[in-house]
Amino acid sequence: MLLEQVVHVIKQCEPYITSRQFDVSNKVSASDYLTSMDVAIEAYLKEHLLPLVPGSGFVGEESDAHAVTSDYVWVVDPIDGTSNFVRDLGLSVISVALLYKQEPVLAVIYHATRQELFTAEKGRGAYCNGVQLHVSERDFAHAVYCTAFSMIKREFAKPCMDIMEEIYAQCDDFRRLGAAALELAQLAAGRVELYFEMRLHPWDYAAGQLLIEEAGGYVGTIGYARPVFNRPIPFFAANSKESFDKIRAIIERHVPTIPYED
Repeated sequence: MLLEQVVHVIKQCEPYITSRQFDVSNKVSASDYLTSMDVAIEAYLKEHLLPLVPGSGFVGEESDAHAVTSDYVWVVDPIDGTSNFVRDLGLSVISVALLYKQEPVLAVIYHATRQELFTAEKGRGAYCNGVQLHVSERDFAHAVYCTAFSMIKREFAKPCMDIMEEIYAQCDDFRRLGAAALELAQLAAGRVELYFEMRLHPWDYAAGQLLIEEAGGYVGTIGYARPVFNRPIPFFAANSKESFDKIRAIIERHVPTIPYED
């Protein structure tokens, strides 16, 4: 079974993501970290995932090639929450999704620190350690909102904060975990209810999107009917249709169109 094979491959990376022996450098900014473990995990995943689906493509955060034309494409974040990883905060995950014709059909998010394995297959539900997940039934007033403030492109921080201020006035509380894939998995697990980030890449949300939808939740973006996987996009999610429509309306008041090209 493909999912079991993918899980086996990902679990072989646990020594890397739990290691405290690594080198750290920076990418586009001083707060955009790259570790030797990001590179090692991505290389291992690429080597071992591609043979599982002959002819498949591979897109990873640390890869040079981000445009792949194969019907099946692996979309991988080797360490989502690298800044957390560098600081040993225990809030980092490995995120793997398999797309078929630009739609997620398989997802695995592994939170090694808590030994939580989130999995989903299209049409077959979402699970954590084998227990089926369902989004919570909390309404907007009792919802917890996960978000971030556009760390790499900080010129977009102000609308993110304006959106948070409006949502925070109407919900229960907010969280900023610093790892998009982990936050999306938490929404699928019914632990939080609302999510928005201004600029995510496909490897940030591909696996989390499938988990949420298979757990009964809703995902969306701006400027497209559905999230796309060929560019960064704003990404939001909610546990119910009512809360989804409400968060969408708030976001679109502040960000009516995507404010960046790449």
